[in-house]
Amino acid sequence: MSAKDQKNSAKKQKKSGKVLNTVILLAAIAVIIFSLSKLIPILLDYKQSEDTYQDLTGAVVDLGEDTDEESSDEEEYDWASVRIDFDSLEAINADVIGWIRFDDTAAVGVDYPILHGETNDTYLRTNLYGEYYIAGSIFMEAANSPDFSDYYNIIYGHNMRNGTMFGSLKKYKNEEGFYEANPYFTIYTETAAYRYQIFSYEEVLDDSVIYTVGYQPDEDYQDLIDTMISGSMYDTGITPDRDDRIVTLTTCTSTGDHYRFVLHAVLVDQVEY
Repeated sequence: MSAKDQKNSAKKQKKSGKVLNTVILLAAIAVIIFSLSKLIPILLDYKQSEDTYQDLTGAVVDLGEDTDEESSDEEEYDWASVRIDFDSLEAINADVIGWIRFDDTAAVGVDYPILHGETNDTYLRTNLYGEYYIAGSIFMEAANSPDFSDYYNIIYGHNMRNGTMFGSLKKYKNEEGFYEANPYFTIYTETAAYRYQIFSYEEVLDDSVIYTVGYQPDEDYQDLIDTMISGSMYDTGITPDRDDRIVTLTTCTSTGDHYRFVLHAVLVDQVEY
C-alpha cells in the first residue's frame, strides 16, 4: 500500500471513530433523557403528595398549648391535648376514620389521616381528596371495624423512598436506639385518643397469620400475640396478653416483594372525648 493509500485509510478510520463516538454519546444522552422522563414525574408526585399532607396537617391538627412538638419525652409530650378537626376531614372525605401521630414527628415522620375503604385497593394509590398519587393513603384493613372496636387492627402505608407515609418505620430496624427514643404513637378518633406502645417489630411474608383479623380474646389470639413477640427483631420486654387490644402497622420492605415490615403495638391508655 502506498503512502497516499495509508494516509487515506488512516483518515477513514479516524472519521469512522468520530462517528462511532458521536453515536455512543447520542445514545447515552437518549438514555439519560428517557430515564429523566420517567424519574421526574415520580419525584413530582412524591413532592406534591408530601405538600398535600403537610398542608392538611397544618390545617386540622391542633397541638394544644402545653404540647412540645419536638419532644419525644413521655413526660413532656402531652399526647392527650392534641385535637384533630374531624369535621373538616369528614367534609373532605367521609372515609376518614382517624389520625395517626407519633410523638416525635421530626424523627418518625408519621402524622396522617387514616382512611377505611371498601377494599384494601381503594386508597392504595389514592389520597383522601380522591386524587391519584403513588404514595396513596394510610388506611385500615377493610375487614376491620372502622370504629376501632376490634381487638386486633391492621393499618397499611407505603414505604416511600423519601421517608413519607410509613417510609420512616424502617428506622426501627436500621438505627440503633431508635425504638427507645420512639416507643409510642397515638391514634385519634372523633370520640377518643388511643395511646399505643410498640412491643414488637419484624419482617413477615405477605401471607403471614398477622394479616388475619377478627380475633376474640381467646387462645387463637394469644397464639397470634406470642408469634409477634417471638418473631421480634428486638426484645422490648413488653408482653401483651389476650385481653389487650393491638394494632399492627405494615409496609413494604427491601428484603423482597413478598416480605413486609411490621410494627405491633399494644393499647396502654386512652382518653374519651
